[in-house]
Amino acid sequence: MAKKHYDWANGPAELDAHSLTKHDVLVGYLCRYFEQRTLNARGRELFRITLVDGFCGGGLYTVRGTGKEALGSPLRMLNAVEEAKVRVNIGRTKPLNLDVKFIFIDKDKSAIAFLTRVLINRGYGAAIGTSIHLIHEEFSVSSPAVMNLVKNHTPRAGKALFFLDQYGYKDVPAPLIQSIFATLPHSEVVLTFHVSSFATYTNDEFTDHVSSKLAIDIRSALGGRSIEELKNNDADWRRLIQGALYQALVKNCGARFFTPFFIRGEGSGHGEYWLVHLSQHHRAQDVMKQVHWQHQNHFIHYGGAGLDMLAPHTMGFRQEFTGGFQFDDVALNQSNKALLQQLADHIFAKNQPTTIGDLYASTCNTSPATTSMYKDVLEILVGERDLLVTSSEGKPKNYARYMSDTDIIERSRQTSLFPSSFEAI
Repeated sequence: MAKKHYDWANGPAELDAHSLTKHDVLVGYLCRYFEQRTLNARGRELFRITLVDGFCGGGLYTVRGTGKEALGSPLRMLNAVEEAKVRVNIGRTKPLNLDVKFIFIDKDKSAIAFLTRVLINRGYGAAIGTSIHLIHEEFSVSSPAVMNLVKNHTPRAGKALFFLDQYGYKDVPAPLIQSIFATLPHSEVVLTFHVSSFATYTNDEFTDHVSSKLAIDIRSALGGRSIEELKNNDADWRRLIQGALYQALVKNCGARFFTPFFIRGEGSGHGEYWLVHLSQHHRAQDVMKQVHWQHQNHFIHYGGAGLDMLAPHTMGFRQEFTGGFQFDDVALNQSNKALLQQLADHIFAKNQPTTIGDLYASTCNTSPATTSMYKDVLEILVGERDLLVTSSEGKPKNYARYMSDTDIIERSRQTSLFPSSFEAI
């Protein structure tokens, strides 16, 4: 995924070691995506999708300081799909064909030229122009053609995953992402931003502009400090990004579901990259959260646990800060304890039956928890006789492993009012 300082004119560009983590996350998400999307499709024989890498680079790097070769995002995406084709067909009597088109885009002519040579040398030459499309252009300029390619491949679903690794905050305008969702509503967008690049585009004037559109007064929350002062503190700077800028970004992109956490690479404890996943369905968001927990050493969030960890009124400087939520065992325990009380309060305040899917969809944007974590908490509350979970046919569901999105949650008439729930975790 290209950056302005990468150079493929004389061979592979140099890559910092911490940047490899982004590619690990990309591969992790692709593998999990195909597993989840084909999990309950036993009778299906074809699955089509387009993968778009909007800042693809030249495909090969050497790691700075070691000289070791590292595959770029195009090759890692191609490899991930080949692995997925094997995994999703384990145990199937009829093979499932993953019909995947790849679109690799970069404005750097030397990057596209080098990537072309790399693909040919690795046996992908015949696929160029058919299943692999190479585009030398700015992503924003090429986007209409890209969306047409997606629609031609999946006319009914318009399904694509967009991976956009922009160097600066303004490289991919929010209205363009809004256009992607309007044209291709079943698509997802994964944005990664280099944290230091925000310093170029964020100043006091920009912060005042953002503050006027958000529910929080950033100036007041900063305690009189300027943006320039904040940039000198790594943790505080990331808290501002997550506590303010993500709200403006998400609102302007028109996404219903999102996750805005930081990627921590090698030697980058505070989080060198900011990853924002945008989608229109809560199941897509759940898959990305699964990846966060799977790669727990690579992610960090600057806030607390529970349903309010991403809420506009508690983000950033209005929230107690204890060094970062790192998706580890400590964070898991904090999340479970917070969810136990907060989900019960939420369901009791609603005071009417709801489904597990609706419960997750209505609260997941402000929680780090996955659906499986929700179900584990619901199992405890059912065991405490605070809630009932039943199928649409009225069959009790007492254990998390048997619960599904369509199951109905309602308040139990024998509620214990949570006297011992916290001791269960």
